[in-house]
Amino acid sequence: MPPEKHVFRAGDAASSGSLQKQGEKTVFRASDTKAGRGAKKPARPAPEAPAPAAAPGTPAPKRTIRRRAAAENKVPAPPARKAPPADFAKRRAARSRRLPLAVLGCLLALLLAGLAAWALDLPARLAGLTLPGGSSASAPAKIKDGQDWPAMVGDRLVEEKPQKLVSLSPMVTEALLSLPGHEALCAVTEYCDARGTGLATVGTPLLPRVEEIIALAPDYLLCQTALTEPVRTELEQAGVKILQLDTPADLDGLRQFYGQLGALLGGNETGRALGYGVIDRLADTLARYDTALPDKASALLLPDLSGLAATADTAEWALLGQVFRHPLPDAAGWLAGEACLADEETENDLDAIRAADPDLLLISDAVSPDEVVAALGDLRAVQNGAVIYLDLRLAETLSPRLIFTIADGTALAYPEFASAS
Repeated sequence: MPPEKHVFRAGDAASSGSLQKQGEKTVFRASDTKAGRGAKKPARPAPEAPAPAAAPGTPAPKRTIRRRAAAENKVPAPPARKAPPADFAKRRAARSRRLPLAVLGCLLALLLAGLAAWALDLPARLAGLTLPGGSSASAPAKIKDGQDWPAMVGDRLVEEKPQKLVSLSPMVTEALLSLPGHEALCAVTEYCDARGTGLATVGTPLLPRVEEIIALAPDYLLCQTALTEPVRTELEQAGVKILQLDTPADLDGLRQFYGQLGALLGGNETGRALGYGVIDRLADTLARYDTALPDKASALLLPDLSGLAATADTAEWALLGQVFRHPLPDAAGWLAGEACLADEETENDLDAIRAADPDLLLISDAVSPDEVVAALGDLRAVQNGAVIYLDLRLAETLSPRLIFTIADGTALAYPEFASAS
């Protein structure tokens, strides 16, 4: 026989009804259901009477009576909230101001700790720093006074004397050929003056023939014009080291330029001193000219008869300007007529050169004397025979050999000086 079940309805109380038998269930019946539902609930309900004892072995009945009312009566009412103190708002505002300051202080402390750690690691960072030329920042520490090798050339440390060099710069070629040890030069560009040495040519500064350079297996390739990225990458992958030197703009810069190339050929002490010596002798000769000459004569340097002329701010005048005066010192770049600047196929406009009318005319030896007379026969320099024909590469590369051209020019521009000397 299944266990007997006791069923209570929600809201029934044991004291207001009785248990009745319905089949297998024992059902609680309120004594007056309708009246009980409509009656007003007392403020404190009577305590529940204990349920009648069940027969032995019968499980305890399940209770589904809602206890909200009882719980409400048992939980004490919360105490009334006290009114905030009068200065509550001020204290709250002060706390809100202190919070950002505290956060800022923490961030500042973290920043200082990071900077301290970075500063402690700075020597190690500098020791491993790689410079653009491939040397490290600690490289100069390897150079010792009185020793030639290793030598510092530009920003690269050269460990030993190179056996093969390729030059992609006419100025570099000119400097190397004037220094002891230039036998290491094995190839130059088509624009360089190889002085009849039979050196191989490997293209131009902008368009070098990379395969031929790699085949020569040079220790260093020297340039002044930056190589394109594909050319540089191909050469470096083949093991060719690249030395790019700055172009000097004045006599002091030229001295440093020769000093670096001297160090490359002969070492940090011996070779650098030889390089400096070449330009020191040139500067000394120019200074003696400057001291002995009367007022400087005016001169113009012409690359051709197109209407161009070097002005006082060009590199070509870095040496010429030590001895001669430019007739138009305020001009910038190269003097040129409108037709020359516009690249029009018209007769050459030489009006600017005629207006300058220099005492001395220096012009490329690619121009014949007959052409000069036909184009500029009305200039005083042409009429007086004060015209110097020169290898223009000497002026473009600021070659120390330009001193011979200067000497010839002074003999023509300063007859009294030539006779006195």
